Amino acid sequence: MAYRVLARFEEQTIRSTLQPGRNTIGSDPSCDICLPNSTVSRRHAVLTVMAEGVELQDLGSTNGTLLRSQRVERADLQPGDIFVIGRVVVLLEEVADDDLEVGIVVPRAVVDPGTAIAEGMDGTEVTDSFTPLDRFTLDHLPRLLDQLCGNVDRPRLAQKLGYALFETMPVAAVEIVESGTGDKGVLYAAERPQEEEGQSRWIEGTVGSCQARALFLSERAGRRYQPVIDAAALLLALADRHPDPEATGVVHSMSTERPQPASVDPVVQRIYDQAERVARGDVGVLIFGESGTGKEVLASFIHAASPRGLQPLVAINCASLPRDLLEAELFGVEKGVATGVEERPGKFEAADQGTLFLDEIGDMALETQAKILRVLQEKEVFRIGGHTPRPARARIVAATNQAIHKMIAEGTFRAELYHRIATWEVELPSLRHRRADIPNLAAHFLTAEAQRYGIRARGISRAALRLLRRYKWPGNIRQLKNEIARAVLFLEDGELLDTSRLSPAIRGADYTEGGTSLARILETVERDEITSALTACAGDTTAAAEHLKISRPTLYRRIKSLGIEPPKSG
Repeated sequence: MAYRVLARFEEQTIRSTLQPGRNTIGSDPSCDICLPNSTVSRRHAVLTVMAEGVELQDLGSTNGTLLRSQRVERADLQPGDIFVIGRVVVLLEEVADDDLEVGIVVPRAVVDPGTAIAEGMDGTEVTDSFTPLDRFTLDHLPRLLDQLCGNVDRPRLAQKLGYALFETMPVAAVEIVESGTGDKGVLYAAERPQEEEGQSRWIEGTVGSCQARALFLSERAGRRYQPVIDAAALLLALADRHPDPEATGVVHSMSTERPQPASVDPVVQRIYDQAERVARGDVGVLIFGESGTGKEVLASFIHAASPRGLQPLVAINCASLPRDLLEAELFGVEKGVATGVEERPGKFEAADQGTLFLDEIGDMALETQAKILRVLQEKEVFRIGGHTPRPARARIVAATNQAIHKMIAEGTFRAELYHRIATWEVELPSLRHRRADIPNLAAHFLTAEAQRYGIRARGISRAALRLLRRYKWPGNIRQLKNEIARAVLFLEDGELLDTSRLSPAIRGADYTEGGTSLARILETVERDEITSALTACAGDTTAAAEHLKISRPTLYRRIKSLGIEPPKSG
C-alpha cells in the first residue's frame, strides 16, 4: 500500500504520491508537492512517511496548517484525514500500489521515430518461420499501412496493430505500450491462457515513446520475430504525424472495417468471420443477444459488407412504439387517411434496396407479424389507407433478446415469419463471457469521451481495470460505455481514471464512500462558488467564467457534471 494526497484549488486538482521519508509541501517549484497558491508559503510543511504511518509538520508557515479546524505544529495523520495548507484543503488517502500504476494510457504527444528498426541486432538472426510472417504481411500489413496513410490516430492504430500481432504471431500475450514523463501504460492488451510458463519471454521493440511487447512461448521464437516487433513499434510511432482525417476530409479504406476495437474473443471473431460471408448473399439474418451486446453494430457490419452497402440502412426499434404507430412507421401512411394527415413513406420504402434492421422483433404484436410476413412474401407494401402497392426490396436483418423458439412453441411468435427472417441466426455473447475485450473497449470509450470534452485523460489504472474486468456487466457493452462516459465527466485534464472514479456498484462493498470525503467537500464548495457567480452575473456564463478565472468550456463542463441549473440570463 502507498499514500497519496489530493488537493484542489481554483481550477486545479493535484494528486501526488508520497515517497518514503520526507515530502515537502509549498508553493516553491522545488518542493516535492508544489501547491501554487498565494496562501501557501514557499516551504509550508512536510509529510514524513514512516513504517507506522504519516507525520505532518508545519515549517513555520505564514498562514499555518490546520487539522480538525485546529492549528497544529506537528500531528500524526491517518488515511482519510483532511488538513488545510494555507487555504488549500488536502486529503490523505491510502491506495493500492496498482491503483497508482497506469494500465491503459491515452497518448500525450507525437514523437519523432528517429530510431532504426532492430537497433542493437547483430545481423546474424534471420526469420525462418514463414507462415506467421505471411499472415502478418499479407493479411494485416496492407491494412495497417492504409490506415497510416489515411492519417489514423495512435489509439486506433494501436488497436489494429496489437490485434494483428496477437492473431498472427505465436505469442501468449501482446501489449502496445506508450511511455513518457514517468507514465507507462497500455494502449492494447490481449492474452491467451497458459498452462505452463516454461521458457516464455517478453520481446520488446521501442521507437521513441512507443513500445510493442509480445510474450513468446520460447526465447528462440522471440529472437526470430524480434524484427516484426521492432517494425510494429515503428508503425505505431509513425501515427499522429498528420492532421486528423476528419479535419482534412480524406479517409482511406481498402475494405469493410470491423467494429473497433477489434475483439480478441474467439467466439466473437468467429461470428464476424461468418457474418462477412453471410453478407455476400441476400438471406435473412436473426441476431440473438442480451441488451447492449452489440446487435445493431453487427447488423451495420453485415449491411456495410454486403452488395447493398451503398444503399440505405434503416433501423427501427419494434419495442419502442405501440402497434398502430409501429405499423405506420413500417408501412407508411397515404395522404388523406385522416383529417390533416399528409403522405408519409414507411421504413420499407425508405430502405428501398438497402437493409431494414428490425430491432427487438420479439416484442412485435402478432397482427403486425402477419403483415410483415405478407410484405416479405409478396415483396410489396401497401401504405396505411393506400391501394397502390409499392416495391419492398429491402433485406431484413432482425434482432431480439427474447427466447424466440419458446415464443413459437407458446404461439406468441409466428413460425412462418421466423423461417423467413432466420436463414442465418447467431447469438452474441454477453460481456461477462468475453472479458478479454473489456480493457480495449474501456480504452476505446475513454479516448472517445476525453476527445469529446477536449481533455486528456492519462488513462485507466491497473486497479480500476481489474475491477472493470471483475464486474458482471448486466447492461453489457452499453453499460461499460456509459460507465466510462460518466467517469470522464469527473476527470480533470491529465488525470488518471482510478478506482475512486468508478461507480459504487463496480467498486463493490469494499469501496464505500465516506460522508466526509474530499470529493464531497470540494464538490459542495465548487457548486456553491459557481452558483454564486452565476447569480451575481445574472446568468451570464461569459461574465461568470471571467469572475471564476476559468474558461467558458470548463465552466459549462463543471455545470453539467455538478448538476447545476444556471439561472436565466437577465
